[in-house]
Formats: sequence, C-alpha cells, structure tokens
Amino acid sequence: MKYFIVIAVALLCMTSCSNSKSYSIDGIEYTVTPVDSSLNLLVETNEFSGVIFNEKTKPYRDIFSFRMLVRPTKEEKITAFTPSLEEIIKAERILKRCVEVDKIGADSMEISDGSIQELSNYSRQYFGAVNEKGQKLIWINCFAKQSAFINPTWKIEEVSVDDGGDWFFNIITNIDTDECYGFFRNSIGG
Repeated sequence: MKYFIVIAVALLCMTSCSNSKSYSIDGIEYTVTPVDSSLNLLVETNEFSGVIFNEKTKPYRDIFSFRMLVRPTKEEKITAFTPSLEEIIKAERILKRCVEVDKIGADSMEISDGSIQELSNYSRQYFGAVNEKGQKLIWINCFAKQSAFINPTWKIEEVSVDDGGDWFFNIITNIDTDECYGFFRNSIGG
C-alpha cells in the first residue's frame, strides 16, 4: 500500500508539473512543450505535430543552400534563428498550399500526386534561418508517424535516412514571400 501511494503521488506530480502551454490561434488549439535535455519545443495540434529546433541546434548538412541540381544558384549565407509558434503556423500554411493546391514550388519543382502521403501522416522538424535578404526560411523535415522507422531521438536530432520513398520528404518555406522550394522526397532503394 505504501508503494502504491508513492507511485500515485509521483504520477500526479509528473502530470501536474508539466511545462506544456496551450494556445488558441485562429480557432485551432496548440500545445507547446519543452523537449527534455534540449532547447527545442514540441508543437502538437489536431492538424500536425513537430519539433521546433533551437537556433543553436544545427542540422547535419547545409539544408538551406543544398539544392541537388534543382536550383543551381550561388550558396546563400544564412543565419540560424528559432522560429516562433506563429512562424511555424505560417510555414505550415505554405506547406499545405504548396502540396495540396499549387503542387509546384517557386523553383518549378513539381510535387506530383502520389509523391508523398497525406500531410497528417507525417511528424515534422522545423529549422529556421534568415537569408541575405533578411527573409525568414523554415526547413520542414517530414517523416512518417507510422513507418517502420522509429527514431527515439527525433525531438533532439535531425532525422536523416537513405531511401524510404514517400515516407520521408523535406521542403523549404520562405515565410516572408509565402513561397516553398527545395522539395525533396527520398528515393526508394533498390
């Protein structure tokens, strides 16, 4: 009985001591929770969930100037920043429009039907940068919630995989120009 009371008190403390904050923006409820052992924030809503990476956490590669042959321009000099919840919401709106309506990015990269799953099937990682023009860019790294790939550190480290097909894709959104570009879907190995 003594152990039951100790466990009950510990569970009560854990659930009531949460650092989560709730926000209502444009009629949508968002929960933002600090990610343990990092400066990152987990954003959860009925429409999407993802982690906002702190500007001190850099991706493994130069994602903002990496263009694969799609946009062969000079490399941009960028400065990292930590996106706010409002900036993530704007990036999500751009992502949704690019994938579901426009089906093409500012760099003429097509996002064809069937190239990715429904957006609600993906968890996201958000990395922010400001380019030389002072425009805010948010790289959205998407990976399937229900895929066989499970990375327990996805809230603190960039998810990077080889192959994986339509279960993994990423895109850059420019929240100042309302554009998306740099769409990249992983290939299917073989």
